[in-house]
Amino acid sequence: MALVHCPACRTKMSSVAKVCPKCGYSKDPDAEINPEQVKLFQKRQFRNRMYKLRMLSYVAMTITMLGALPMLWDYIRGIEQAEPIVMIKHWGIYAIAVGFVLYMVIRLRMVIVRKAYRANSPVE
Repeated sequence: MALVHCPACRTKMSSVAKVCPKCGYSKDPDAEINPEQVKLFQKRQFRNRMYKLRMLSYVAMTITMLGALPMLWDYIRGIEQAEPIVMIKHWGIYAIAVGFVLYMVIRLRMVIVRKAYRANSPVE
C-alpha cells in the first residue's frame, strides 16, 4: 500500500482506496459519475496541457535567441572592423527560422486547445 495522488483533486490517498476521501473520485467503471468531478478533471487536464505548451513556447523562444545573439555579435564585430556583413549566410538565421516556426505552431496549438476546452466545458 502506497500513497498516491487522486487524479481529480491531487489529494494524497491510499493506492488501495476505491474512492477519494476528499472529492469522491472513483476508478470503478460502475460508479456514478459526478458532473463536478468531470468538470474538475477537465479543468485540470486543460491547465496541464496549457502549461506544457507554454513551456514549449519558451523553448522555441530560446532557440530563436540562440540564433539571434551570435548574429548580433557578428554584426557588431563586422561594423567595428569595417567588413561587409551578409546576415543571410550566417548559421543563426536557421535557428531563428526554426525557433519562430516552432513558436507559431505551438501558439496555434494553444489556440486550438483553448477553443476545444471552451466548446466542451459547460457554461456557468
